[in-house]
Amino acid sequence: MSYLQEEGLSLSLIQISKPQLLLRYTQTNTVKRKTQIKNRMKIYPTIILLCFFSMLFYNCSLPADDEEKGELEGGEDTFTPELPWEGEMDKFTINPKEGIHLNDPHEDAGTAYVTIPSTSVKNTRWEFGVHLTFNPSANNYAQFYLTSSSNILSGNLNGYYIQIGGAKDNVALYRQNGDQSKLLASGRELMKGDSSPKLYIKVECDNNGYWTFWTRLESENEYVKEKQIKDTDIQTSRYCGIYCIYTKTRCKGFTFHHIQLSNDVETTTPPDETPDNPDTVLPDNPDTPELPEDVRGILLFNEIMYDNATDGAEYVEIYNPSEKAISLPALYLYKMYESGTVYSTTTLSNEKSSDPLTIPSKGYLCFTKYPGKVIQRHKVNGENLIEISKFPALSNDGGYLALSSSEKPEKGHTFDTCCFREEMHDTDSKKTTGISLGKKSPELSSLNKNWCSSKHTTGGTPGIKNM
Repeated sequence: MSYLQEEGLSLSLIQISKPQLLLRYTQTNTVKRKTQIKNRMKIYPTIILLCFFSMLFYNCSLPADDEEKGELEGGEDTFTPELPWEGEMDKFTINPKEGIHLNDPHEDAGTAYVTIPSTSVKNTRWEFGVHLTFNPSANNYAQFYLTSSSNILSGNLNGYYIQIGGAKDNVALYRQNGDQSKLLASGRELMKGDSSPKLYIKVECDNNGYWTFWTRLESENEYVKEKQIKDTDIQTSRYCGIYCIYTKTRCKGFTFHHIQLSNDVETTTPPDETPDNPDTVLPDNPDTPELPEDVRGILLFNEIMYDNATDGAEYVEIYNPSEKAISLPALYLYKMYESGTVYSTTTLSNEKSSDPLTIPSKGYLCFTKYPGKVIQRHKVNGENLIEISKFPALSNDGGYLALSSSEKPEKGHTFDTCCFREEMHDTDSKKTTGISLGKKSPELSSLNKNWCSSKHTTGGTPGIKNM
């Protein structure tokens, strides 16, 4: 399009001779120039006015909690791949189409992290999108480190992070000191029942140390303000990054995209203003996650000795598959019929002290009536053994067990259930007395096919990793 066309003037070809053309041009040229100048004078004020309103609109854009769908959504992510990522790069695919996608080549359970240098803490806004191909759980979740003192996110560090999923299907803000994490603010369970959640997260820390975060599902038009809380415990940072915790089936199920950091946050909270408080009671142990409405999978059965040797004893071992230690006042062991009806309940607790039961991350806890016999028979140090004076007798013919957080059976309070019987052994020997049943894969469910005979020379591995 020519300049004349842009000005609204039309062009036409007139069949005239060269002398006529010259004469016509001479006669009309002055008139056309005057008309063009006049039209331009009309257009320029309009352009100036439009620019003014554009600037006004930009400066009056909505705040984060009212902002509608913006630049995070749609189109290629050209910025994220250009960031100076480092860490376990072999476990991620980074490109404009996906952003940062977990793609563990080993296709196994584990953890993975990547980081970028970042010294930002106060007056900072973090924005990013997240896509999970599964509903998060205690075994499959992610942490976006807003700040970190270390570029190794799997170790001890000081920093703040946003957790996506975990014990609850929500987004929550944590502070980590060393290997201890403390819940600061917990958001709504926006991913509950969603098998492929897509969401956007926005976090701000102003100059007074007030942390505020917003969330928005892809299906929502506006961000929802989740919580605001003041915390100034950590003042410095060296890195920002992503940390994924996953089982074998989720080793390719995490994607982060459109990651943005900006340092234009305005302080809107007076230093003495009381912030919103978390709507949940923080645990006494900062490393203890909240128990969700449904606790299934947070703790799992891992080994059962039900037909013990004469110099040994029966025991039940549980495993914590999560990345956080779990502390509870007590657990409850149910004996059940095949129908699921409970006919016996045993309280599992520290009978010799008031200390809660603590199961470390990726750790074990074993319950028995006779810890001394277990130690002697299986050559273990007994560190993870808990004496239960009323430990229930386990039938040599097999049975059904359940582990619960409630003394009475209630919906959502069952951690795990399992069966034990002779047919589940895979030993070459027909004799199974003194040989425990153990999990092949401790992180996976307690289906019958996931159990096998202990391969340890003592017949079991109570309180330690299975062989």
